[in-house]
Amino acid sequence: MEIGLREWLIVIGIIVIAGILFDGWRRMRGSRGKLKFKLDRNLSNLPDDDSDPEVLGPARTIPDAQQEPSVGDEDDLAISAPAKETSSKKRKAEPRQRDLDLDVHDDIPMTEMDEPHDANEDAAFEEVLVINVVSRDPDGFKGPALLQNILESGLRFGKMDIFHRHESMAGNGEVLFSMANGVKPGTFDLDDIDLFSTRAVSFFLGLPGPRHPKQAFDVMVAAARKLSSELNGELKDDQRSVLTAQTIEHYRQRIVEFERRNLTLKR
Repeated sequence: MEIGLREWLIVIGIIVIAGILFDGWRRMRGSRGKLKFKLDRNLSNLPDDDSDPEVLGPARTIPDAQQEPSVGDEDDLAISAPAKETSSKKRKAEPRQRDLDLDVHDDIPMTEMDEPHDANEDAAFEEVLVINVVSRDPDGFKGPALLQNILESGLRFGKMDIFHRHESMAGNGEVLFSMANGVKPGTFDLDDIDLFSTRAVSFFLGLPGPRHPKQAFDVMVAAARKLSSELNGELKDDQRSVLTAQTIEHYRQRIVEFERRNLTLKR
């Protein structure tokens, strides 16, 4: 039987269709495998669920409960917190200008031992505490401004032509400390105060002197600071070195030591 052209075309068409169907089936099978592989990878990246023990994942580190004390555990926090240093002390506050509340003694008769010493009788003083105030202005402290400042601090012009601070701001009671001119001869002339000027003044407290030397010293420091602050001065010690907080504390210790020695001698 002779196959004609028509029959050959039909056979070829069937073969082509079969090839197309086979290739499509092969591609579909391969895409299903890839889809399954992608799904497996995506599932592996999901977060762990503690409720499902079958899902594997990296082990998680659970913090130790002792390392995370709760806010309410005040006792634990107090133990773990570093202890505060209780031995450190705040620096003692600097004295401020104030009036001594000693006026109640004004009416009490003084014995010979209580009689205040003259402010400039150095022979009667065993120790003298000095605070110098030096002007930063080349022209020095002007008389009127200086007088106004020290009067506000309670100093009054008196014996030896210098100024004295008494128990009372009005100038009554024993002498607490005095202020002399820092330039020789160390005195002041009130009649010429309008034309007066000086490069420095010296506050001094003699021991034995006031009955309350530590309080008197604090008032002297306050008066010197006031003058220095308001009239552009600089505080110096008895050696004309810059007056520091340590120097002031050293002066206080000298007062304590002096009182201790006197108490020992009286015994």
